Amino acid sequence: MATRARRRGSKTFGTAERHWLLWPPLIFFALLLVVPLVALFQQALTGQGNTFSEAVHMDVFAKAVERTLILAAVVTVVTVILGACYALAIAVGPVWIKVTLMAGLLISLWTSVMVRTFGWMLMELPTGALFWALDKLQLRSEPLSLYQTTPGMYPAMVAVMLPFAVLPVMAALSSLDGEQVDAATIFGAGPLLVLRAVVLPALRPALVSAGVLVFVMALGFYVTPLLLGGPSNMTLSGVINAQLNNANRADVGAAMSIILIGGTVVIYLIADRLFKVSERWG
Repeated sequence: MATRARRRGSKTFGTAERHWLLWPPLIFFALLLVVPLVALFQQALTGQGNTFSEAVHMDVFAKAVERTLILAAVVTVVTVILGACYALAIAVGPVWIKVTLMAGLLISLWTSVMVRTFGWMLMELPTGALFWALDKLQLRSEPLSLYQTTPGMYPAMVAVMLPFAVLPVMAALSSLDGEQVDAATIFGAGPLLVLRAVVLPALRPALVSAGVLVFVMALGFYVTPLLLGGPSNMTLSGVINAQLNNANRADVGAAMSIILIGGTVVIYLIADRLFKVSERWG
């Protein structure tokens, strides 16, 4: 009887401990997500009329949504492909390549997005670093027209998002069964066949997770598209900022923010339904 009582008491204590451990993340979630969302809703409802309808019917908003979706889709595809190649080079390359690539990846993660974006600005300016290199190679003598254009956003966005595609693929490669690769090689499979038949199927879940992560982040990215795309090529986050700070329409900006958040959540839920992304991350 005493043993049963001790077991029952320890079980109850363990359950109580688990309940207490839930409180910190719940409080964190409420303070950093629920409270700002409630504030956004209140701000959107302070305007006259239906601010959500007004935001949707604004021409600049529709163009920004289209530009943002195209940017996010293209950046996701290019980033996932380059990220897979980058991770594979780290996995199979010689030591000096591994050290160099890992150093570049870590420096990219540790460097501020603002600093990296300013670096791309210095490259894309009409007489910037890219023009200087092309001029030295005698490939171009006139200033570039890349800065503050839509194409100018793409390479910088890919560079900023690349670590978020490399890390999931590296994690999948670290858990790859080397015996399968050895068996395929023993039975005469060449490098391309091993890559297509063994490695890529094992990496597919990581590639999907990386693609969803990059796409969702690109939808709301602010600094890089604003500085490199300019005021005439603003993405959705730039339009929201313009409504808040320039047009003095905080109510419309709040409505746009809620639409962006809702659209991001819907896209994630669809991706989770199709590809089981949460299971990969969990």
